[in-house]
Amino acid sequence: MLGPLLRRLSFALLPVAGGLALVQPVAGSAIAPSRGPAVSANSLVDLDHGSLFPQNKQNEPAITRDPLTGVLVAGANDELDNPLCHDPTAPLTSPCPFATGEQISAFYVSGDNGASWTGGYLPGYDNAGIRRASGGDPSLDSGPSVCPDHRTFAYRCGVTIYYATLADPINPDQHFSEAMAVSRTHDDGSTWLAPSLVNALDKTSDFDDHEWIAVDKVAGSPYFGRVYLFVAIFCGECSGNGNVKLMVVHSDNEGASWSPPVKVSAASNNAAQGFRETGQMAVAADGTVEVFWTENADSPKLPSLQVVATSKDGGTTFTDPITIARVTDYPLTGTPFDAVDLFNRVPGMSARVDCYPHPAADPSSSRVYVVWCDFSSGHGVVKGAVSSDGLSWSLLGTIADVANRNAFFPAASVDPSGVVNLTFDALTAPPAGNPWQTGVQVYDNYFAQSTNGSTFGPALRVSSASSNPDGSSYNNLMEQFIGDYVGIVSGPHAAYLVWTDSRNATACAAVNDYRRAIYAGSRTAVAPNPDTACATSFGNTDTYEATVRY
Repeated sequence: MLGPLLRRLSFALLPVAGGLALVQPVAGSAIAPSRGPAVSANSLVDLDHGSLFPQNKQNEPAITRDPLTGVLVAGANDELDNPLCHDPTAPLTSPCPFATGEQISAFYVSGDNGASWTGGYLPGYDNAGIRRASGGDPSLDSGPSVCPDHRTFAYRCGVTIYYATLADPINPDQHFSEAMAVSRTHDDGSTWLAPSLVNALDKTSDFDDHEWIAVDKVAGSPYFGRVYLFVAIFCGECSGNGNVKLMVVHSDNEGASWSPPVKVSAASNNAAQGFRETGQMAVAADGTVEVFWTENADSPKLPSLQVVATSKDGGTTFTDPITIARVTDYPLTGTPFDAVDLFNRVPGMSARVDCYPHPAADPSSSRVYVVWCDFSSGHGVVKGAVSSDGLSWSLLGTIADVANRNAFFPAASVDPSGVVNLTFDALTAPPAGNPWQTGVQVYDNYFAQSTNGSTFGPALRVSSASSNPDGSSYNNLMEQFIGDYVGIVSGPHAAYLVWTDSRNATACAAVNDYRRAIYAGSRTAVAPNPDTACATSFGNTDTYEATVRY
């Protein structure tokens, strides 16, 4: 997903499971509404069991649901197939580097409402026609399948589930040419069609990042069945993060081929403007396409803005960016971690975060909601807005707030009846006199709900155990790492949440000593080998799922 230019979100996965034996419930079957949201047991999604770092590292989960069968399909960055770490000798070098050509994008399938999961690598990336490795950043959605006439889309012809991911270069001549690809399944992940490469690059030194997929899925829309992909294009050989262009492509044949890209943002920013933080997209029930991002992110002179560009003609043309609201992200500078890199951070955690916008379309109306985290009061909350046309927006104010915690990674989904479901993480606040104290603070996943589209009920804790992010890590060991987002999808009377969880991770004294030396400015510190210096569970971040019924 997202972040400055040199961000690397890789991970690799387990061998592909053969046939997935799944129980397929009748979608939306008669689950009587309850008096209020109730959380199911937390279920472990990923399939590493007792692996060493980084093979025990998963993050950035996404999830979708087959509306006909009720089967859940999730994705995540999973490093199960990456090499184990080694003993470094040179200062400030990574003991756990990513291997060129390793697959990273994992899929997981549940036919019992999230209670159990099977999965494997997305297949087809060793195909000579792709000549890429799956690179993570999963984005999933579902929609109607195309019928045998190859023109008509209808749910009577089935459901297609789409999985968009980065496509890593594997050859030296592909320098900086990160692309993206889309895999498809017509049988809920039992089999996958070969991925189609989607290359929106301007030149070989550019690379795609933070792709987001959305399907026009409500019958009656003039573009019913069309698939859209929103992507950020970075200038791979430019300094800083100013040259970020945002593009949209679409497909009318289930992603087998794609339209030329349509640019929806300006071509570049400068230092005074800050940079452009990529967001996500949604397709309203009437076919309106809405793409969201943060403009002037972390600008020293201009306000950071949550903006949207809107298309009423199926993604052919878009409006100029429309301002929804000002946003204050978490601090970018002034932290001990500046010695390593510049990312926004929640106080008490060295893992990076970003308060970019996350939208959700209401299938029962033309409304689209968008949520984001905000730190304007010195306390992290979730804010939101709603629009019925993608042009005029009504602010909802603070929609979620947990006392003595800072909220981050919000995501929303709307169920078939128009109920808005929200999930987010929240980290305990550090002492006022020591805002960057690490190793002590913990986070949990939360849920909140609106039945009227304007006010939300209290935040309900979802995670059954708290997570200390200090047991997580970048592969270079210099900072904590839990990815950039969480996922949620809604069905009738239920929401299905996935998040990165570090309850099973153990902090490592040798790693913390190394981090402290780097934050103090050392240029001679040598990283430990965590596979010999730390507990087996060091770095063990997992994908967890919970179902919230109501």
